[in-house]
Amino acid sequence: MKLAGREYKTMIDHAAFVDPRAAADLFWTELEEAAETPTRRLKGRFDREEGRRVSFLDTPDLSLRRSNLVLRRRAGEGGDQYTLKCRSEDRYEAAGTDVDAAPGLDGKSKLEEDIAPPFLCRFSHSCNAKLPGDPPATLGDAAALFPLLGRLVHDGRPLALDLPLRTVHDVVASERVLTGAKLVFDPPGEPAVEASAAMIVWSNPKTARILLAEFSFRIKADDERFGFAVAASARSFFEVVLGHDWARPDSRSKTEYVFRDTRGD
Repeated sequence: MKLAGREYKTMIDHAAFVDPRAAADLFWTELEEAAETPTRRLKGRFDREEGRRVSFLDTPDLSLRRSNLVLRRRAGEGGDQYTLKCRSEDRYEAAGTDVDAAPGLDGKSKLEEDIAPPFLCRFSHSCNAKLPGDPPATLGDAAALFPLLGRLVHDGRPLALDLPLRTVHDVVASERVLTGAKLVFDPPGEPAVEASAAMIVWSNPKTARILLAEFSFRIKADDERFGFAVAASARSFFEVVLGHDWARPDSRSKTEYVFRDTRGD
């Protein structure tokens, strides 16, 4: 299974994001001053925004998490989108995990490489599927979306399909996704490559208090043809981001925030 792309992520000091768009624009402007080179430039602004509510579903004893899986629900105007994801340092474990949606659900799967500070690489195999109506109440309901969930085993025994699913730690976040900003890597001797940047801001839907902020940029893979110079320039830019005074590379990722652990996003 070939990589669809590489995504570089770091957490940002969320205290600055009371006005998310203004904060994102300021952050991007400061990156332009620090990170542009003759072969690397930033363009555009965070001028597009999408809003939704995010939560994660699991059994009371976090059986999915123990199986190296997460089940995420994103609720928005276009309906509820569910994502089943396996993330692993082992590319072949991630790629070989059957996260596909059930037939008829038009699921879309992909394999990506995720890069976290300081430069930790993991592989993420995920599948998205949309479903109207209420969220799945049991593991069996979820297995109707993603059949793998009906085949999970713990301590040598299959998990019961009547296990209830709950919102993990009752965390429901209002998510604002700001996009539109781009990076262009144009080293000599290699084709120019464009990367898309995003700023994700979570807030408490009841109080509007900002919970966290994450900056990322993604390079799509063209048949996995990542040139050395592009990869080096992307890493150099990531190091500039991590050196920004707003960067919080040691902070918990979004998934860690929800699960209250340190197993990575």
